Amino acid sequence: MTPELKVACELVFQEHKTSSKPINWNKDSFRGRISFGLAAMAKETLEKRNIICTLNPTKKTITTLNPLAVTAANFEEAGEMVQNKIPVLVANKVDHKPAYVTHGVSNFAPATGGTDTLLKVSDKSLTTLPKVKWRLKPLFYKIVWVVGAAIAGVLITYLLGLLV
Repeated sequence: MTPELKVACELVFQEHKTSSKPINWNKDSFRGRISFGLAAMAKETLEKRNIICTLNPTKKTITTLNPLAVTAANFEEAGEMVQNKIPVLVANKVDHKPAYVTHGVSNFAPATGGTDTLLKVSDKSLTTLPKVKWRLKPLFYKIVWVVGAAIAGVLITYLLGLLV
């Protein structure tokens, strides 16, 4: 590991440690303190060592600090802490039953007393149509653009006639 990468890893680790929110990775993440390419390499290194974790595995743009590495002073110490510890939740978990995940289940609580409840649906649409820009309206599009193009053509023809 190069000294520049160590400095970048330390900066990324300290930024994660001091931030109360997850870090969103974009080109301005570290406000010019390190280059974007070096920040990406540091992110990759810290993810491989499980010091930082992505919130959504499909979108790797938001990362948080691993809870095991919160008390570490620097990223090397955090790497040692993460490697030597087994998370308690995973070590004590014994699951003999298969887990069934259902998608599309609503968040509404079931009706009490065995009676069905009705939801009132309004007739109004919640979506609004985007406003049409003035230069795309039919009057402007079919008349003003055509007249303007004709005037521009006549002006170009007149100016070219003066040159010849």
